[in-house]
Amino acid sequence: MSRAPARILLSLAIVALAQTSVLAYMVIDRVRLLASGREITLPVVPVDPRDLFRGEYVRLGYDVGSVPLRLLEGPRPHANRAFYVVLEKMADGGWRAVKMTSELPQGSTSPDRIALKARSTYAWPQDGPREAAVRVRYGIESYFVPEGQGRKLEALAREKKLATLIAVDDKGNAAIKGILVDGVLQYEEPLF
Repeated sequence: MSRAPARILLSLAIVALAQTSVLAYMVIDRVRLLASGREITLPVVPVDPRDLFRGEYVRLGYDVGSVPLRLLEGPRPHANRAFYVVLEKMADGGWRAVKMTSELPQGSTSPDRIALKARSTYAWPQDGPREAAVRVRYGIESYFVPEGQGRKLEALAREKKLATLIAVDDKGNAAIKGILVDGVLQYEEPLF
C-alpha cells in the first residue's frame, strides 16, 4: 500500500474519532446535567406552537422569560453572547428574576438563589427606559411529548396547572428533567 492512501485512511479515522468524541461529550454532558444538576420547578405560561416538521412538542414559556432591564448589573451583554439571570425562590415556591449580569455571578447561588445561563431573543434596547424588559431564553422552552399529548398540556398551561422540573448545573446550564401537572411528575426525561 502506498503512503497516500494510508494517509487518507488515517485522516478519515482521525476525523471519525473526533466526531464520535464530540457526540459522546454532548450525550455525557446532558446525562451529567440531568443526573446531578440542582432541581428547581418553574410554572409554565401558555404559548401556542405549531411545527409540522419537528414532531409533537409543547412550547413552554416562563414568567422569568421576561427580565426587566433595571435588574442588569454591569455592562450589557454583547449581541449573541450568553449572560446570566439570578433567580430567587419566593415564599410560595415560585422563582423570580432578581439580577442579570454578563458574567457568571460568583457566590450568588444558595438554597434560595440560582443562576441560569440565558440568551436574548432580540437586540437589547440601547437607550430604552429601565422599566423595559428583555425577552430571554434558557434552552428549556420546548419539550417533546408523546403523540396526542401536546394540546392537552397546552390546555393545562392555560389553566396554570403545568410546571417544569429543571436541572441546573454550577455553570448555569439548564435542562428539562420532567413536566409536572398539579405538582405531580407526569412526564420524565430519560437519561438516555
